[in-house]
Amino acid sequence: MGRHTQTIGHLERSHEDNALRRAMAARLDRAMQRANVSSAKAAKLVDVSEDDVHFWRRGITVPPLHAFRRIANALDVDMHWLCTGQSHAA
Repeated sequence: MGRHTQTIGHLERSHEDNALRRAMAARLDRAMQRANVSSAKAAKLVDVSEDDVHFWRRGITVPPLHAFRRIANALDVDMHWLCTGQSHAA
């Protein structure tokens, strides 16, 4: 695989990752608004910095798995939905 092909592949994956990250951020933001939970309160519930929560809500970064679990529980939403946007299969 040539360097050009590798670069194109990386850019395509980055674009896909960026779209997934933004979609997850939108779900998180919507769930936090519905639960009336501020970024500061979510940070305390999940034991992270408020900046981390701001980054998650903007789609700059993605929460680690343990934080996904905690925030889903705190917001009373399905973790699978929060991560993927899909209902968890019964």
